[in-house]
Amino acid sequence: MGIYVLAVYDNASEELLYLFENFCDHFRNAKSNSGFQYTASPSNNMYAKLIQQRFQQTIMNAKGGGKVEATKRILAQLPISSQSFSSSPYLDLSLYSYDDKLVSVMERPKACTEYPIRFFARDSGFLKFRIFPGLQGKYLQPSSRHLVAFTFHPTDPFAISVQRINTDYIVF
Repeated sequence: MGIYVLAVYDNASEELLYLFENFCDHFRNAKSNSGFQYTASPSNNMYAKLIQQRFQQTIMNAKGGGKVEATKRILAQLPISSQSFSSSPYLDLSLYSYDDKLVSVMERPKACTEYPIRFFARDSGFLKFRIFPGLQGKYLQPSSRHLVAFTFHPTDPFAISVQRINTDYIVF
């Protein structure tokens, strides 16, 4: 049995964008050993699809944007490293609502705020838990660039934050 190349796409291919949006889970391997699929993606979760559509609309409406630019920006995520996705149930968009600009299933640095990231239950709308991303009680200069990346345990309520302030890394 050989390996075959079925198609080759450029970085502005609408067909590849369609495949990525509708079969996103096939582009990565983020299943946990327990058999549950927690990782929300545009192809399996309506909230993740809305986030991606909002991102696409933002690019299309921006100055210098448009359909081709939006397609290129979305396809720039490929290829996806399977280690860069968190399969934690705490990031499941069908269970919780949270600010996707501050934390997401994609483990990459995001802007850090001095306010907690709040997680609300989708079914009741009640606040379930908060994560404090910043250094509590420590003043940061407004000119410093402060980023934080979270790594969530796949099943347990445990997360590690790696914070970067300018060029210094801090692990919590």
